[in-house]
Amino acid sequence: MRKDFLEIVLSAVKAGGQAAKSVVPSSGIIPKEGRANFVTAGDLASEKAVLKIIRNKFPSDAILSEETESTLSSNDLLTLERLWVLDPIDGTNNFRNYRHYSCVSLGYIEKGIIKAGAIYDFYHDELFHGELGRGAYLNNQPISVGTQKDFTQATIATDNSYVPEETKYNLELLLKINPIPLVLMRGSGALMMCEIASGRTDLFFHTVLKPWDNAAGFLIVEEAGGIVKGLKGENINFLSPTAVVGNKELVKQFVERIKD
Repeated sequence: MRKDFLEIVLSAVKAGGQAAKSVVPSSGIIPKEGRANFVTAGDLASEKAVLKIIRNKFPSDAILSEETESTLSSNDLLTLERLWVLDPIDGTNNFRNYRHYSCVSLGYIEKGIIKAGAIYDFYHDELFHGELGRGAYLNNQPISVGTQKDFTQATIATDNSYVPEETKYNLELLLKINPIPLVLMRGSGALMMCEIASGRTDLFFHTVLKPWDNAAGFLIVEEAGGIVKGLKGENINFLSPTAVVGNKELVKQFVERIKD
């Protein structure tokens, strides 16, 4: 992978974060399908800033963004020579309500393989990134997943969904675990994957993920020494709606504990 692809990923998420912070979070709100699902002026400002950087350098590259309608098929997303996958603000509900747990996420993909990804927590100026085969970093310092192996002592995370029944399913999976561990639900899957990658939280699972939630986060976790699996322990790619991420031992234990 050319060096300039990583440089664009890093500069683009920073620009997106700065653009998001430049607007009033509660402005320009447009409801979307589902409960507590919105696009804000911040989302649109971030998207515009990120797309400008990508298109200035690679005008013909394919881009999948949460806030822009796409005609790309699943096959396209896994076979395109170059693909950029963007979430202008992950944690929009947090952003809108001034909860300061939101980020910009961007992944660069070649023929279905995530080559580089960055997630920028613009509230705390924390820039997480990973490059295939070259590790994961927080503000250019190496990071790694936690070493907790005792599931009863682990802190795990999941999240809500815009559809109440899907949130209920996440909670039902948690109730299969006895004793139930300490649980976090913070409203940004991308940032939570960064918490896993940096050892701040032990395990994260979700059942309603989108490609823009996963494209950068999956790579950062794996480059930090973690693994990404489906609910049955199967291998998955960035298109998967379900994922379990953490260190190898805890992911294995979680998959075992939620078996029917």
